[in-house]
Amino acid sequence: MTGSLTVLLAAAAGFALGCKNTNQGSSAASSSTASDTAPVPSAQPDGVDLTETAQDVPILGARGLYVMVRDRPDMKTSNKLGFIRLGGIVERSSNPVAGTGCKGGWYEIKPQGYACLDADGTIDRNDPILRAASRRPALDKPMPYAYGFVRAVLPYYLRIPTEKEQFESEFQLKEHLEWWEREGKKINATLPLGANDVFIDSLGVPDDSKRVLKLSTEMSDGERFGGTTNDDPIPWWLEGGRKIPNVAEFKVPEYAVFADRARRFSGLTFVGSFPTGADSLRRRFAITEDLRLVPTTKIKPDGGPTFHGVEVNAERPLPFAWIKNRDAKRYKIEGTTVRAFKQRATYREVIPLTGKKQFVDKRLYYETEGGKWVRSRDIAIASTPTEMPAGAKSGEKWIDISIRQQVLILWEGTTPVYATLISTGQDMLGDPKTTKSTVLGTFRIESKHATTHMDSNEGLTRGTGDPEYGKTKRRGQGTFLLQNVPWVQYFKGSYAIHATYWHDVFGTARSHGCVNLTPIDAHRVFFWTHPSLPKGWHGVYPSKPQEGTLVYIHE
Repeated sequence: MTGSLTVLLAAAAGFALGCKNTNQGSSAASSSTASDTAPVPSAQPDGVDLTETAQDVPILGARGLYVMVRDRPDMKTSNKLGFIRLGGIVERSSNPVAGTGCKGGWYEIKPQGYACLDADGTIDRNDPILRAASRRPALDKPMPYAYGFVRAVLPYYLRIPTEKEQFESEFQLKEHLEWWEREGKKINATLPLGANDVFIDSLGVPDDSKRVLKLSTEMSDGERFGGTTNDDPIPWWLEGGRKIPNVAEFKVPEYAVFADRARRFSGLTFVGSFPTGADSLRRRFAITEDLRLVPTTKIKPDGGPTFHGVEVNAERPLPFAWIKNRDAKRYKIEGTTVRAFKQRATYREVIPLTGKKQFVDKRLYYETEGGKWVRSRDIAIASTPTEMPAGAKSGEKWIDISIRQQVLILWEGTTPVYATLISTGQDMLGDPKTTKSTVLGTFRIESKHATTHMDSNEGLTRGTGDPEYGKTKRRGQGTFLLQNVPWVQYFKGSYAIHATYWHDVFGTARSHGCVNLTPIDAHRVFFWTHPSLPKGWHGVYPSKPQEGTLVYIHE
């Protein structure tokens, strides 16, 4: 992956600069089944304070893309502790503190560190940009924003465009709007269940027996694009023209109607939406997190995959496996005779293993319950590795990643607690320097980002050809932007563990080098690892006394 921001901004604000990575299994029940369960509100993940910063305390907020937090009030010699993203607010000291390299002055912020009051920061709660960007990512949800994929090239408008401006800015708009009335509305109305439809408990552990308050299939069009209702009013900062400056990375003259375009298949994120009147063709516009507008007729909302891993405990001890091939079967083995049972195994079913295995006609089989056998090619095995990192003996948390099995296990010392399917580099055990493979070795988490933007080139496993206009594949293809990839944890340079909302082939190697997880699993891992994300921050770097969690990657 390559990022379009500068190296400095990428390192600070989490824009991927070279991450090489490019149905339903244990998932939410269907809407009819889920509705039989009494609604239970989703709980916040462990270690995350979701309360708002108190109104009666002094604050420092981000009115630019990010504000860096440092360990000392010195621009040259300090180390980065983390950063606050656009719209983020943290509590600060009442007065500036002594420091160097910052004209606006340094402020101490909670829970630790110092921030420079430069053009990207403000200590005014009523700052117009801070108010406009007040919708922050939902840290208690696997998909922290509303997401969607671009079905036709679109402009990022800076203000509500008139009919004339839209026809001047969008190619073949007349034909597009005709298609929208004829077919598009129906397509957008058929949103499947997504990651946020799966209940997660206070530790971030998914629980399919409980129901979230409102399923995505029950949401209005406006809510699917980040609105609170289907008829939210036009935001105050857009009434009568744009009242705040363009804060997006892409800069244009003040008279410009739009700032940049989004390619087909790009993954976009939204913090609100609203309908417009006849002067703007009665189109709905969604608001991106950097306060630009996109027409929703050109976007297919998407909730990400619902698959997730399982807890490892006394009821489900290691070893066990997932059925990873849709045509997998169970077998009866008598001597050298192998007979397949007629019924296929359930895709992504979790099956216990006895630990026994054998070769028959050069094919490897593993024994499961009832004396039945499964082929090794059809399963992904979660088991205790032959070696553990040194930190395991002292009770450290660590992440175990098997390239051959495409399985990740969370360990607390020598006790496994959670396991799931992943997608690592598509070239498996090749040389990471010359192939799309994941690095092997023992590492520590180097930084954590609630979300990052990434560029992707992942068409290799998504089929070829150009889908019929408007019939966008749920997970696109080609080179495009993926906004706000959630729960990103870098462990070696540009290699990261992160959520992937654009594919659902977990258990199969397919990335460009990073470790892909479902949004539910990535959320679980993110809030289990160290360092913890402080209140109001968007990203954090390890610092004493909290080292980054161990990551052990092996064959």
